[in-house]
Amino acid sequence: MTSAVLHGASLSVLTFAMAAACLYCAYELWRFDTVRSWVLVAVMNIAMIAVHLPLMGHHGHTVTPGAGMGTTMAVATVVAAAEIMLAAAVLFARTRAPG
Repeated sequence: MTSAVLHGASLSVLTFAMAAACLYCAYELWRFDTVRSWVLVAVMNIAMIAVHLPLMGHHGHTVTPGAGMGTTMAVATVVAAAEIMLAAAVLFARTRAPG
């Protein structure tokens, strides 16, 4: 849900498409809360970071989040990384649970 709000800050068609995808993931989690939903969240956030990764560096130099990019993009990247870690933890717990 937070990712959808962050994408709403921009006015491009691709941004609105990604915001819609974020809302779809949120709906899947709230409504069904299945392993498939958590995989969808992880994949969508990995894709978001992959799309933004080229914008984070300048001519091949590595930069930390916040340096060389807008504040909104830095926040979105950190949120996406946190969501990936959360999804991975939930998936690990659900697929390793006995029974």
